[in-house]
Amino acid sequence: MNDTVALAEAALAEAALAETALAPTSGGVRLTDPVDLGGSARSQVLRCRVDGAEPGAPRTVIVKRFLSDDGAFVRETVGLDLCPGTPALLAQDPEHHLIVMSDLGDLPTLADLLLGDDRDAAWDGARTWARALGRTTGGSRGRVAEARGRLAAAEPWDADADLRAGLDRLLDVPGTAARRAAVEAELAAAQHLRTPGTAAIVTPTDTCPDNAVLGPDGWRFLDLEGTDVQHAAFVAAYGLLPFATCWCVFDPPPGLTDMLLTELTAGLADHAPDIVAGPGWDTSVRQACAIYLVLVTGWLWKSTLAGRELVGPAGRSPSYRQLMVSRWRWGALNLRDDLPALAAAFGDAAAWALDTWGLEVEPTGYRAFR
Repeated sequence: MNDTVALAEAALAEAALAETALAPTSGGVRLTDPVDLGGSARSQVLRCRVDGAEPGAPRTVIVKRFLSDDGAFVRETVGLDLCPGTPALLAQDPEHHLIVMSDLGDLPTLADLLLGDDRDAAWDGARTWARALGRTTGGSRGRVAEARGRLAAAEPWDADADLRAGLDRLLDVPGTAARRAAVEAELAAAQHLRTPGTAAIVTPTDTCPDNAVLGPDGWRFLDLEGTDVQHAAFVAAYGLLPFATCWCVFDPPPGLTDMLLTELTAGLADHAPDIVAGPGWDTSVRQACAIYLVLVTGWLWKSTLAGRELVGPAGRSPSYRQLMVSRWRWGALNLRDDLPALAAAFGDAAAWALDTWGLEVEPTGYRAFR
């Protein structure tokens, strides 16, 4: 059996499972013509046509099946249930780690706008995306206790181990090791973000530009398999960095990140004004950015040293070295006041990279703003 036939049979099998999951509420519709939308190494995503639906009901649905039992199924169902501005959760099959959700259609993503040719559309899209992200995550605030209870069934993330690994990689860069004590002290001072208290919100976490689509009624957020309860500052960091854990990382034009943080904070303030009005809010956001920068250094270290060409899709993505050095430069420039030792370590790393790799790591901007 060739791969094409095997994939087609797997898609039909998933459609049949989705039919069964939908049966209690749908009255027995059939799902036909499954189309593979790509998914990832962790999941398979299909668009299926709905035969036998009631008049006015959706004509297509999205079926997502998780291929491993690492908690992503639990996290995605929690995110779809509790975060506004996401697809509707229509049915689920816990035994087969399968979800059926509403189909938002083929809509442009924020990545499409940033990597397109229309500067005004990219700027306005980024602005409205940031406000929508603040509202989506802030709107989950009243569901934090429920989310924590349900997420207890998901495999936990060992953030401490990843942070230690990232710090070790950063301090492997020649000239940075002497800064360890001061850097560790600054990271320790940021650990209050790990116990967010009243600043806790439910967030999809992976709110990258290609995980948000723009429709007639505004932005909707996809791929919620990393849903977690976090300090709101980690959401705001997605605006200030920008896009903390994404492949779509280029040097932003002047004013973009300040605008994104302002809009995102305003969106949060619609539901959680007390969080963003506190005197420590701006410092907490920069501390969250620093934590992300250390984590990303660890996650991408091997690929950066190896010189892998693409973090994301061909023709749209920076190289690992370009992305990493862009992040280090950002940290060196933007963390000097709050976290001077970390800023200096990031500056050392960027300087070493430029000496080692030369023009290969010269900055490049988003296409829409070039």
